[in-house]
Amino acid sequence: MNEKNEDIVNALTELRSTSEILVVALKGNDIDKAHEAVSILLMQGIGFFGPKSVVMQQFFPVFDTIKTRIDTNNLAGALGQTELFQVQLKAILAMIPK
Repeated sequence: MNEKNEDIVNALTELRSTSEILVVALKGNDIDKAHEAVSILLMQGIGFFGPKSVVMQQFFPVFDTIKTRIDTNNLAGALGQTELFQVQLKAILAMIPK
């Protein structure tokens, strides 16, 4: 695996780990922790890929949807969106050459 691919894999793996924390918070009905986790996802995404990157153009609407659902106390909807994001991350990671 080249260095660039390794950096991408590490970034996506970190996002996946944070999304796991978000899932636990949502399943536990912990709105404060869920807010914190989705905020961290956003900061991580911007830190890893840059605010104007193609990746963030794809991820930001997902993070925003999750945040909006948490804000409106739609934790089941936020959980479903987060779990879908995890499936998508897994698929992306599987496509990166090793």
